[in-house]
Amino acid sequence: MNERINDVPQLDGVPLAPPTDDTFMDPRGYTSPAFFELEMHRVLPRCWMFVGDANDIAEPGDYLTEVIGREPVVVVRGDDDNVRAFSNVCPHRAAIIADGTGNCGRFLECPYHGWKFATDGHLAAVPYKSSFVGSIDLDTLGLTPIRIEMWERWMFINVSGDAPPLLDWLEDMPATLAHHDLGATTRVHQLDDHVQANWKILMDNAFCDYHLPIVHENSLGQFIDPRSLEESVNWYTGTLHAPSPPPEEGGYERRAGIDGPASEGSFGFGVFPNFFVSAYPNGGCTVMWWTPLTINTSRARVMGYSHDPETDPRAGLDLLKAVQTEDYAICENVQHGVRSTLYRPGPQHGLELRVRGFQQLLITMLAEEVAAQRQEDPARGA
Repeated sequence: MNERINDVPQLDGVPLAPPTDDTFMDPRGYTSPAFFELEMHRVLPRCWMFVGDANDIAEPGDYLTEVIGREPVVVVRGDDDNVRAFSNVCPHRAAIIADGTGNCGRFLECPYHGWKFATDGHLAAVPYKSSFVGSIDLDTLGLTPIRIEMWERWMFINVSGDAPPLLDWLEDMPATLAHHDLGATTRVHQLDDHVQANWKILMDNAFCDYHLPIVHENSLGQFIDPRSLEESVNWYTGTLHAPSPPPEEGGYERRAGIDGPASEGSFGFGVFPNFFVSAYPNGGCTVMWWTPLTINTSRARVMGYSHDPETDPRAGLDLLKAVQTEDYAICENVQHGVRSTLYRPGPQHGLELRVRGFQQLLITMLAEEVAAQRQEDPARGA
């Protein structure tokens, strides 16, 4: 139920006001079906959502599919080599057209009635067209286009079509990582897992640097001195700078052309709502993104990239798996904890600024959507 008390919008009894400086989101935000449905239907479609590596659809007809909130999406490389995104729903009877990944040749074909769509989205052929009750116009029945933009080799889509330009959404990240030449790296590994936790718990964890030396004591923690970590928060992004020792003391070999703070350590950028990239002084990086499946289940994906997989200390799969296993376990632990009726959010640590930034933006967007729903239907929550 949407309500308004003292002019502060409420959702399922939770005031939609950003947390104060020293506290966090009300735990009901992780367990409320009303929160989850508003996030899926209204918030995620307004954002730039990461959907994958353009190198995975390198040939004409290659495609991949994704679901953004409740919207099925297909991304396909056309005969003209352009990459486009469309609603993955047939405009005839709402069948899902493409599944998984693959190559569709010249046409995406609906499995229900055989309608064929060219890779530029227009309706190219309809079986038994002359038998329709009325005439149909192929020019008006193509796939609905979805806004897509690219940074380096990575693709992002905005379902609502009205988000700021992608480079504005990414804020300082493109400039900071401009000399890493990420588009020229080689992908060395990838993981794809399901985690029994609400997607926001995974995002809180991804943006939290306080847990690094504790949860990852025997893996990532051995490379990190928490006293040297530096966080900063913008509107759509939060940044972590983790200085690393020089190569002669066991640190990274610096890639030529990378200078300034980017040559002195790793940069981790969390991009609202669900994307994270950690880039290293040797030009390699790890990309992660998390998508909600149900209120209690999320999909966690990771891709690692390197310019020199043979010598890159981050190119090993064992370390990555260890870090992810530790994160998944603590997120599932917290998922149980937020159900406690006795829990109240505790104080904020200085290495949790990015968590606060994520939660503030999410709550702000939820409040905007509650207000928009009220305008659309004045009786809602009255």
